[in-house]
Amino acid sequence: MKTTLVTTLILLTTTLAFSSCKDNGYTPPKNVVSAFKVKYPSAKRVEWEVKNTYQVAEFHIGFTEAEAWFDNNGQWVMTESNVKYSSLPVVIRNSFESGEYGKWKVEDVDKLERSGMETIYIIEAELGEQEVALHYLENGTLVKTLMDNDGRGYQPESAPQAVLQFIQQKYPQANIVEIDQDKGLLKIDIIDQQIMKEVVFNHQNQWVVTTWEVPHNNVPANVMNVLKTSSYANYRIDDIDYEERADGSLVYIFEVKQGNREFDVTIDANHLKIISATPQN
Repeated sequence: MKTTLVTTLILLTTTLAFSSCKDNGYTPPKNVVSAFKVKYPSAKRVEWEVKNTYQVAEFHIGFTEAEAWFDNNGQWVMTESNVKYSSLPVVIRNSFESGEYGKWKVEDVDKLERSGMETIYIIEAELGEQEVALHYLENGTLVKTLMDNDGRGYQPESAPQAVLQFIQQKYPQANIVEIDQDKGLLKIDIIDQQIMKEVVFNHQNQWVVTTWEVPHNNVPANVMNVLKTSSYANYRIDDIDYEERADGSLVYIFEVKQGNREFDVTIDANHLKIISATPQN
């Protein structure tokens, strides 16, 4: 019991000391401070703390509150700043107001700038007890919707160098939008020549598949003919995805519906045949 109590006190003391760096006038290494001053020369009321090994500065520029993250080498990685809704790009406001959540009450708006990635604007809105966080590109494209947003802070995102090199080689004009881990897979959203694509890698950082949505009129006639001459010819097409797979296959996935029956019909574009038809629950 005594050992446990002493250990607990030590852990508590350490935690308090770590979390109170900012309150105690913590100052990061000189190279970090210098990098911050170069990037934000007009910053006022600067306070520093350590978050997950990053050196983080909370500061003001005019009436804007912001938080900038640097690594220990003085490299800037991310800045999160508060934005007034009225100051958002018009295309983002139009996209929000004409969208599914346009009638919801806007609670907060953040601008997220990250090294090597697209700038994201996040609108947090609520309706009653429901909450949502909507992630937009600067051109107004909605790239992510998170329900029941819990107000968590945003963390710097990174991917293995091998993954970044692959994307640069395969999609040289692309910019990274989001990086996510999901069930052992690394999923990276990119915008490539104005098209949003999801590039998926396995746990060994090997490319698995790239998927993106395509409009009806971009599907080759011979592929569309496979669907039209199948048992799904009279089904309504809701969505169409295109996949480039690591095994070299190219497929179109049609989400089709007839009454209460829904299927994902996958057509091999090379061999012009249906390879699967998966019912949707």
